[in-house]
Amino acid sequence: MPSILRRSRRRELILTKSFKNAIQEKVHPQCSPESIYCSSSVVDRTNFHSSLSPSTVKSPDFARPSLTLSLYRSPISNLQHHPIHTLPPELLIRVFELGSFDDALFLITISHVCHPWRMLAIHTHTLWRRLSFDSHGLRLWRERIARARGCSLDITITPPQHRFPDIDALALQLHLIVPHISRARSFELRFSSYSPFLWNTTLGPICHQEQRDNDSMGAHTFAPLVHALRLEKLTLCFPENDDSKEFGLFAGVAPRLHHVTLDGIRLTWLPGLYGRLTHLDYTHHGFTTGSIAVDEVLGMIRISCALRELRICFRRRMLDGEVLYLSHDGVPAGQIHLLQLERLVLAVDKSDIDIPPELTSLLSRLSVPNLHELHLVDLRCQPANRRWWKSAPFPGLRAALSLFEVTIPSSIKVLAMAGRWADHSSILSLAKRFRELRNLEVDGVEKLDLVHMYCLSGDLPLHDGAWI
Repeated sequence: MPSILRRSRRRELILTKSFKNAIQEKVHPQCSPESIYCSSSVVDRTNFHSSLSPSTVKSPDFARPSLTLSLYRSPISNLQHHPIHTLPPELLIRVFELGSFDDALFLITISHVCHPWRMLAIHTHTLWRRLSFDSHGLRLWRERIARARGCSLDITITPPQHRFPDIDALALQLHLIVPHISRARSFELRFSSYSPFLWNTTLGPICHQEQRDNDSMGAHTFAPLVHALRLEKLTLCFPENDDSKEFGLFAGVAPRLHHVTLDGIRLTWLPGLYGRLTHLDYTHHGFTTGSIAVDEVLGMIRISCALRELRICFRRRMLDGEVLYLSHDGVPAGQIHLLQLERLVLAVDKSDIDIPPELTSLLSRLSVPNLHELHLVDLRCQPANRRWWKSAPFPGLRAALSLFEVTIPSSIKVLAMAGRWADHSSILSLAKRFRELRNLEVDGVEKLDLVHMYCLSGDLPLHDGAWI
C-alpha cells in the first residue's frame, strides 16, 4: 500500500528565470540582471571597432588595427593591449624572418612571448621553411617541416668548423629530408673538415631511385622519389674531397634550377637538370688536368648555354693514381658561344704560383659578345692583409692580358683586378683597350699609383674604392 507521504507525481527540476536572477545578483551585485543576461562575457577581437569607444576609434594609434588581434579571443573585456600589437602583421613577420636567419631557435622563442605572436608565427608557414641542420636534434626540424605545411623548404647542412662531420648524424638528416626533397627550394651542403665518403653518405639518397611494382614482376616503374620539382638553388662545397665518383642528382629532373655553386665534386651534367642555369660558380675538382679538364668544363658550359653569370676556378690536387674519366660526346672543336653572358669571374687559387693554363685555354674557346663585367680574382689576396701585403704579379700575366685583348669584347663596362692580377703596365694597357669602361676597380695597387694611372689615361673615369 503506497504511503500517503509519497507524491504520486514527481515534479521536474526546472531552472526558472527568478532563480537565475537570484544567482546573478549574488555574483554581480553592481549590475542589473537584464544587462548581464543579454550581454556576452566573451569579447570578440575580430570585431575590433565594436569593442572600443568612439574616442578610442578616432585615436591615430588605432587607425589601422593589427590583424594579430583577430587571432585570439580574450575573456577580459577591458584588456589593455601593448602598443606593439598595433604594428602591421606584415612588419612583424618580416622581423621574425630576419631574426630566424641568425638563430635557429628564434621562432621558438618569439612564439612563447605572447598569444598573438604565437598565433602569428605558427600560422605564417613561410617562417618555418628554413631548415639549418647543425647541433639541434631532429625532433625540432621534423616539427618545422610540419609547421611549414605545403611551403617550399630551404635546406642547409653545414657541420661546425674544425670538427669532423658525423657520418651517422648526416645519414639521419638525409633520411628525414629525402621524403620532402620535392619541396626543396634551395639545397646547400658545405663541409670544411675532411671525412671519407661524405658525398656518398649525403648525395647517395638523392640520386636516382625508383619504385617498382612487385605484382607485375618489375615491369611497371613509378616516378622516382627524388625529383626536385621546386629546386632553384644548389650549393655543394667540399674542397678536401678525395672521392672521384661522379654523381647524377635528383634523377635528372629539376625544372626550376637556375643557380649552382660547386666546389670539389664531379657531377653528371644533364640537360634536364642544368640546361636552364643562369648563374654558375664552379671550382674544378682537380681530378683531371690539362686538355681533359678544359673539355670537361666546356661540355658543361655548352649544356648551360643560357648563363648570365659565370665564375671559374681551377684547383690542382695531388693524386696517388690516375683518375678514370669518360669524355662526353658533343664538344665541338671551335668556340662555345655564350650570347647571354654578362658577368665573367676568373679566379686563381691561393696555392697556384701562376695563372693555370686551363684557365687561359678555356677562355680562348669562349665567345662572349655581350659581356659587361670582367672580374679577375686572386684568392690569395685576403681582406685582412690588404693594407700591408703586396705580392709580385703573375709571371704569365702579360700573355694572359694579350689573350684578353682578343677574346674579351672592348665594350665591357666594369673591370675588376685583385692581388697578383694588378700591375702598373697592365692597368694602363687595359684602360686603352676598353674605351667604354665606366668602372675600374683595382686591389693591390697603391692609391698614388692609381692617381698616376688616371692622369695618364686622361678621360678614363676610374673608381678607387680604397682597396676594393
